[in-house]
Amino acid sequence: MSALDRLMDEAVQRIGQSVPLRPVTLDPELAKPKSFLKVLDADHYNWEADKFRKLFAMRFRVKLPPLDQVNMIFYPEPIYDAPIFLFFCLLTKRKVIGHLNVNCPFDDKDYRERWVDPLHAILDRYPPFAAADRYPEWMKKYRRDCTIMGMFKQDRYKDLHACAMGYLDYYMRQIEVAEPVQDPAKLARIHSFHETFVADIRTQDKAQGMISKMIGKDKARRIFYEITT
Repeated sequence: MSALDRLMDEAVQRIGQSVPLRPVTLDPELAKPKSFLKVLDADHYNWEADKFRKLFAMRFRVKLPPLDQVNMIFYPEPIYDAPIFLFFCLLTKRKVIGHLNVNCPFDDKDYRERWVDPLHAILDRYPPFAAADRYPEWMKKYRRDCTIMGMFKQDRYKDLHACAMGYLDYYMRQIEVAEPVQDPAKLARIHSFHETFVADIRTQDKAQGMISKMIGKDKARRIFYEITT
């Protein structure tokens, strides 16, 4: 079992300790898409769970050049003010590319104290994840003080893994006690935020174009519209 297989299994196990996960049956052509020249080995997953609209995960392996990737996005039901949790990790022979973030519908002081500051405190347990700024322009509105984004030496993988699990544990504890939002204005803001985030993933994420070169444009689009979001 590879490092990223273990990471995904651990994440799923930790979530399942808070909310029982119900696997969703996916179209086999999208769950495990076949690639041109068999250069890609990909698996896509969806789960349902209380307080979540959808939990998504992808395992993605390329033979040449050798790449190993996991991508996970957890979408709370938009009646809760919880952020959308995102974790991406790509391993190459020498580098690790990581993106760890909570995508927040609000940015006021009280919200940051609940959802962002505790994660920043977890981040401070590790040496700085210093890297050249690679944040795509469309993602910058989602960046917070606890965000990790960049390319690092592969020896930082253990720290990235541990930090991600620390974030996830805190996030799930807050999910467990989350109560539905009652204020109509806040609910409207949450719904609008979720719609914008989903639209951005579907239309701005360059990964869709990369995947389309290996499995075809139509199938890649269906994955991003039907499974990823």
